[in-house]
Order: sequence, then C-alpha cells, then structure tokens
Amino acid sequence: MELYQLRALIAFAECGNLSKAAEAVHTSQSALSRSMKNLEDELGVPLFLRTKNSIALTETGTLAVRHAQIIVSAHNDMIRTVREEERRRHTFSFGSIAPAPMWELTPIASKLFEGKTVSADLQETEAPLIRGLTEGSYNLVILLRPLGETDSGGKPRYRNIPFIRENLFVLLPSTHRLAKRKQLQLKDLAGEKILIHNKIGFWYSVCKRKIPGAVFLEQSELSALREIVSASDLPSFRTNVTNSLDSIPSDKIAIRLSDPEVNVRFWCICLTKKEAEYIDLFRLIEHSFQDYNL
Repeated sequence: MELYQLRALIAFAECGNLSKAAEAVHTSQSALSRSMKNLEDELGVPLFLRTKNSIALTETGTLAVRHAQIIVSAHNDMIRTVREEERRRHTFSFGSIAPAPMWELTPIASKLFEGKTVSADLQETEAPLIRGLTEGSYNLVILLRPLGETDSGGKPRYRNIPFIRENLFVLLPSTHRLAKRKQLQLKDLAGEKILIHNKIGFWYSVCKRKIPGAVFLEQSELSALREIVSASDLPSFRTNVTNSLDSIPSDKIAIRLSDPEVNVRFWCICLTKKEAEYIDLFRLIEHSFQDYNL
C-alpha cells in the first residue's frame, strides 16, 4: 500500500468521479483506476460499486477513506514536525514590536550563535509575538513591557531582560511654525502632512491614533523615505536610535515628543524553561546596554 494510492482514494471521495480525481492528483484516469484496483487487492475487499457508466464508494470504501485521511494527515504532520525541528536547530528566530531593537540585537545574536541563521520578524502588536513565543516559532521576543504570567505550578513563565530605550522625535524644517519649540506632543502635529515609514511596528498605530487630522504619506522603502525627507519640507519622524545612525540635515531640526507612549523601554523575553539556552545572550545584552540609557 502506497501513500499515492491513499491520496487518490481521498481525491475520489472529494471529487466524486474518476476524471476530476485524476486531475486533482495529476495522473491519468486509467492510472487512477489501476491504483484503486491495486488498493482493493491489497486490502482484500471491494471499495467501489462499478457499473458500465459509473463508479461509487461502498460503505467499506467510505470507511477506508476515513482511515486514509488519518494516515495521510499523520504523514504530513511527521514531515512538518521533523522539518520544523531541523529548522529550529539551525535558526535563532526572534520577533520584535519595533525595528530598532532588531537592529541592535541581530548582530549580537549573529556573533553568539555562529553557524545559525538569525531571523528577525517585525509585528505591530504584541499578541502574535507572545503566541509565537509560546508556540515555539520564536526563541525570543521584544516587547514594551515584561510578562508576568506564571505556569500551573506558580513559577514565572517568562524571563524578562531590560533592553534599550527609544524616544520619538519629529524632524521639522527650521522654518516650520513649530521649529522653535523645545518639546512637542503628537497632538501638536494635528492636520500636518507627515512622511512616515509604514514598517515601524507599534509606532505606526500610535502616531496615527494620537495625531488628529494628519495626512500620512507612507513609504515602504526606507532608503526612498530618506531621500524624500532630505528633499522635502514635510515633517517626518526620527528616534534617538535613528538620530545616531543618520545625521540630521542642516536645514532641519529634531524636536523630542513628550507623549509617554513614544518614550519607551524594550524588554527581551524568553520562556523560563529555555532560559539556560540564552544565558550567554542575556549576559551580552546586559553588558552591552547597561549604560545605554537612550
């Protein structure tokens, strides 16, 4: 008995006739008929009622279909599970609520986990990050808060390590009406046309929610956004991290925003049961960023 025979049997049950079933499993109708006859011979029971112009499953055939579905599903689960385990052994994967922590953590992880592929994933909300950590698709996640849940035995479920701080600035032309202000709030930008990168994690929804009436001119490519910002008189955003990576144009000024939602500390989080695997990483983080009070 071969898996292709079981898949063909399932296809017949789903399609209802030989021609459509043969098309579904990418074979000829005659080859499919032979496979079904061979399967009947292997099982020693008739699975089909055949007439001159039709073929249909017997009750025993319907039972065989149910078992075939279980076997094929188990086969697919085995392949997926084994491949995923192999991927995990050769990959360090983490997810982040914002891009800057990814920029900081990736080179550290690449150096520490030499020989592994370091994969970073950006999300706008924490729910998929926590779910990915719990389900094992992420080794570690970066959130805006520590996680305090406990397991069924009352022990901490997560290990939380403080990471970098990041503060949002608005970049304005020196002639802008707000350019003389020492500090601003997001609501002060109400009604403005603002250049923004649309792959910035949680920052995106906060800015949209807190700036009434603003028109956001979105860019998906960071390099293109940089060029437009340099050539334009429209406001845009920076953070203390991006300020250190990109110089501020001489005709513009970066003003810090005071809203608490955009002055944040990030946390690196793993499952407590996996903590021993990442102890060296956490030591490097603590050593590298202990004075990184941005």
